[in-house]
Amino acid sequence: MTTSAIMLVDDEVSFVEAISKRMGKRGMEPVSAFSGEECLELLKSNEHIDVIILDVKMPGMGGIETLKIVKQKYPLIEVIMLTGHATMETAIEGIKMGAYDYLMKPCEMDELLHKVNSAAKKKQTHEKKVHDWARFMESGSLKELMVPIDEYATVSENANVFEAISALEEAQNSFNPERYRHRAILVLDEEKRVVGKLNQHDIIQALEPQYKKSKERSERVLGHFGFGQTFIESVSSHYSMWDNPLQDIYKKTFEQNVKSFMHVPTEAEYIEDSASMNDAIHRLIIGKHQSLLVTGGSGVVGVLRLTDVFELLHLRLKALHLAAKIGEKSDGEKTSLEEGG
Repeated sequence: MTTSAIMLVDDEVSFVEAISKRMGKRGMEPVSAFSGEECLELLKSNEHIDVIILDVKMPGMGGIETLKIVKQKYPLIEVIMLTGHATMETAIEGIKMGAYDYLMKPCEMDELLHKVNSAAKKKQTHEKKVHDWARFMESGSLKELMVPIDEYATVSENANVFEAISALEEAQNSFNPERYRHRAILVLDEEKRVVGKLNQHDIIQALEPQYKKSKERSERVLGHFGFGQTFIESVSSHYSMWDNPLQDIYKKTFEQNVKSFMHVPTEAEYIEDSASMNDAIHRLIIGKHQSLLVTGGSGVVGVLRLTDVFELLHLRLKALHLAAKIGEKSDGEKTSLEEGG
């Protein structure tokens, strides 16, 4: 595991030296600063810092003011606030302003290191996502964003419900924990071609056949209108849903074949791996799809999930927002200098 880059910021020299010494015994070499001003100055040459352990109450530039500037200039760096009883409210304010967490002084070393490691992991995960976004934008290929089909949950069209659930669980456990977990399953024919999709709704509905009857009734009665609470309750009561013993539902997981209730993808749910990001987003939103099947060569090569597209868009927008805030701050400082002569 890569050692986290840490900065200690506290005006109590003895405290900083003691923590630095204890961290040194664990193979860590934190950068030390004894004021908010020194922290910001050191960051200019230490932008690789993962986590800052920052005291709330310091003379001159306090912890909250320091935190605010750190988050403006180095938004990915995580900050853990150190506080005494009298400054607890200030520490909570820091959390609202973007601090990762806070600890009461004096704190246990094991607890501090646990929070440091968690914060560093979060920062490194965000860095990777930003890098993935940049690489995707540079390459312009959906392959950079999609989940390869060999990493996705798949079952044979002859599989039963229990086997489908097991396949989903296995794929979730082996998938990259830094990304959203799978919530769907691809159904393959004997030639390993994708012929269907299953989501969690499909599986639950398969265990209670009355849902199919209630859906047919709702389509006849309500058309495109939404379901009201009274209607939902009447449907549940009328069709006696989930009244069967759990043992009977368990048996259905072996009796129901996925082919009988899987969703067959429409033409609009396929997209070529050479397509643009704009086209992919357009299809996801207009079609209200949770995912698209990415094709290349002779068949489906991966799955483009709405969750991944949304997360990367969010990170990009967040980066632009922070850049704009930093720009506004810089313009304000420039104006103040000009007015000051």
